[in-house]
Amino acid sequence: MKKGFTLIELAIVLVIIGLLIGVGVSLLPGLINQQKYTQNQSLINQNYNALIGYIMANGKAPLASSNTNGTAQSQNIGYIAIGGLQKDAYGNTFYYAVNNRALNISINGTSAQNMSLTSTSSINNFCAVLYALNYYYNQNPNLNASDTRTINNSNRTTYTPDVFVLISSGANNKLDAPNTITGSNGVFASQQYPLSQNYDDMAMALPITNAIGQFCSNYSYSGSCTGTSCTLTSNSQSNSNTSSGNSNPNQNPYFQQCISSCNPSTNISCWFNALWFGGCSQACKNPNFYTNYCQ
Repeated sequence: MKKGFTLIELAIVLVIIGLLIGVGVSLLPGLINQQKYTQNQSLINQNYNALIGYIMANGKAPLASSNTNGTAQSQNIGYIAIGGLQKDAYGNTFYYAVNNRALNISINGTSAQNMSLTSTSSINNFCAVLYALNYYYNQNPNLNASDTRTINNSNRTTYTPDVFVLISSGANNKLDAPNTITGSNGVFASQQYPLSQNYDDMAMALPITNAIGQFCSNYSYSGSCTGTSCTLTSNSQSNSNTSSGNSNPNQNPYFQQCISSCNPSTNISCWFNALWFGGCSQACKNPNFYTNYCQ
């Protein structure tokens, strides 16, 4: 005759099961938070790449939106204009700040033009403003809300000038200092800003020096700034039309190769990414598009 389990043995099994359930329940919130955090990283990356694509296609940085409909200018991401996402993983609208510092820039001896990263219409002019801003900030000028910049910690003595900053307010559903969206603030947390009980925002920024490396491989300038007046000299043949703002695809050595590659039957990745930039003809005007997406 087979013996069954004793009451003591059953009690021990139930205790073990209870302990396992208790451990699982205690770990569940942490696992959910981690999943949300990972999802949020993916969403902010998507919007960051959409902003990069907008710049490549339009030769300028987009203005921000004054409300959550993504169409005007002020503090929220213009997700409609860039083809991006409105909300983060926590259901909050992404915040976006763009460098709108205007400088009077003379290129190759031409009359100075008032230009900013949001007012140009070609990558070569966009690069001219990037170089001018780099020279400008090296003067250690007085800064205001137009000068979007990030800091790595609460010590504000050093900063990185940026093209834009993209921010998710995190799980606590509010922006944490230094990330305040007001007309007087141009200082934001960088991606390296340490998380703490008082800070759970997620930020991604495009530093000006990184943007020069990313967009300006065929457009470089030497020069200097005195106050907000800057004088630049182009260092390559690709810059010859910069002062007029023209973007001549014939000056792009990859233009014909890019057009040939931009075909869904032969290079689906190249063709698909071109859709973000207004189609193959528009995307291929920028030499960086071919080297980044079609080779």
